[in-house]
Amino acid sequence: MSKEKATAWVRLTPTRAGRIGLAASERGLVLSTLPGRRDASPRRDVPLGPIRGSAPPAAVAELLDAAEEALGAYFAAWPDSPGPEAIERLWAALLGLRVDLEGLPAFTRRVLELLREVRPGRVVTYGQLAARAGSPGAARAVGCVMARNPLPTIIPCHRVIASDGTLGGFAGRTRGEALAFKESLLRYEGWVPARSVPRSRQLPRS
Repeated sequence: MSKEKATAWVRLTPTRAGRIGLAASERGLVLSTLPGRRDASPRRDVPLGPIRGSAPPAAVAELLDAAEEALGAYFAAWPDSPGPEAIERLWAALLGLRVDLEGLPAFTRRVLELLREVRPGRVVTYGQLAARAGSPGAARAVGCVMARNPLPTIIPCHRVIASDGTLGGFAGRTRGEALAFKESLLRYEGWVPARSVPRSRQLPRS
């Protein structure tokens, strides 16, 4: 059985793309928000331990400092793409951040861990991600995992699209803004669609 979520400490960090809420435990980052959310506090619809307002332990403060620096650098060129070489270097810094996925179901953890292997400028479909996780045909289940991704950007749910080439779904903003922001994130990272990308008529959260 997975361990319960540990005590976490919260920080708001500014970036060129907007403020990002972060929460970290002594085991790693547990939550982040998409940049520019009107509510920049970490989401509470995923397992989370007690939140502390006091000064964090040194190891947690160091992790939050590293996350703040990496995210600030990652979005420093926003909204213009920093270019493929720069984005790879900036992504390596985000990928190096320690994350805490304890308390999440095994399938969810597997999907999120595999998603971190998708490089900037590339995408994967919900079905492909399900197959990589050892559950072919579980595309809908992967969509549910994306809807509850506790660490967007750091775990790049924006790189998951539908099998028909549409962007699928996205969360964190109003219905009218969500998919436009998802496409902006993808293009910022250098993704070039094979054709004009139609947006889904419906807007499932991811």
